[in-house]
Amino acid sequence: MAINQPGDQLLYELRAREAWSQRDYERARVIAGQAVDLALDDGNEVAWWNMAFLQAECLREEGAVEESVKVAQQLRDHSLTSQSPSLAVRVLTLLAVGLQGLGQLPEAVRQATAAVNVAADAVDAPELRVEAHQALIASLAESDRLEEAWAQCLALSVLLTTEMRSQTAGKAHWAIGNVAFMRHEVADGTKFHSLAAGSLSPNNDLDLWARFNRASAALRLAAGVVDAETLECIERAETASSIVGGNDRDQLELSLTRAHWLVLTGQLNAAVKRLRPICADAIILAPQTAGEANLLLGRALAGRGEDFEAMSYLDTAKTFFIQSGAQDRAAHVAGLIDSLMQPQKS
Repeated sequence: MAINQPGDQLLYELRAREAWSQRDYERARVIAGQAVDLALDDGNEVAWWNMAFLQAECLREEGAVEESVKVAQQLRDHSLTSQSPSLAVRVLTLLAVGLQGLGQLPEAVRQATAAVNVAADAVDAPELRVEAHQALIASLAESDRLEEAWAQCLALSVLLTTEMRSQTAGKAHWAIGNVAFMRHEVADGTKFHSLAAGSLSPNNDLDLWARFNRASAALRLAAGVVDAETLECIERAETASSIVGGNDRDQLELSLTRAHWLVLTGQLNAAVKRLRPICADAIILAPQTAGEANLLLGRALAGRGEDFEAMSYLDTAKTFFIQSGAQDRAAHVAGLIDSLMQPQKS
C-alpha cells in the first residue's frame, strides 16, 4: 500500500490544472480524480472540493454533461459549499449551465436564480456575479422568457466595470447581444457582439473565440440577418474549430449553424444533406438544439415540396421543444405543421 508523501496533493493539483490549461480535458479529469483520492485520504476538504469541481468542468468540456451535473449536484449539497458564498456561486452556476445543456430549462433557471441571489453576498468576487448573471440570462432566453432575460441583461450591465478582466467583460457583452438578437433588436445585438469581439481575442483563448463566433452567427441567423458579417462569423468559427477541435456536440452545433445559413440562402439540397446526419445524431445535443435541427430540416424539406417528410421532422422538433420547456418555439412549430396540413385538408 502506497503511503502519501507530503506535497503529493499539491503536485497532482498543479498537474491537473496544467492539463486543463492545455485543454487536455481527459488527462486533467484523470489527474484531478487522483487528487480527489489523495485529498480524501488526507482529510483535506478544500482540496477535495476544488479537484471535484475541476472534474465536473472537464466532464462538461468533454461533452459528458450528465456526469458533470451529477458531480455539481454533489458539490452543491456538500457542507463546505454552504459555508462559502463564492463556492456556492461557482457550483450553482456550473450546475445551471449543465442543466441548460441537458435541456432541463426550468431547473436551470432555478439554479441560476439561486446563483445570482447568493452572488449578492459574494462582494469580493465580482466576476463570479457576472458569470451567475450570464447563466441566468442564457437559461431564461432558451426558455423563451425574453423579457425576463433582458431585465437580467440590464442588471448585468451595471456590474461591468473598467477594472474587470477583458475576457469577462467580453462574455458579458456576448450574453447581452444574444438576447438582443433573440428580441430581434438587431442594432443592439450587433453593438454588443462588436463590444464582445473587441474584448475576446483568439490569441488568448481560441476555443472561446470559436464558440463566440459560432454563437454570434447562430443568433444573427435566428434574427434573419443573412449578410457578409454573419458568413464571416461562421467561417471564423470553422477555422478556429479546425485548430482546437472540440467535442462531438461542439462539432454538430457548428455544422448546424452552417446548415442554417444554407437554408436561409435557399441552398436547400445542400442544407438537407448536412441536416440529415445532424438530426440522426441529435441525441448528443441539448433537446432545444435538437429541436432547432429538426425544425430546420423540416423547413428545408417543405421548401423542396416534400411536405409529408417535413411534417415528421417538424413533429419531432415540437416534441424536443416541449421536452426542454421552450413552449413558444413548440407553438411556432405547431403552427408550421398546421399550415402544411391545410392543403391536404382542402
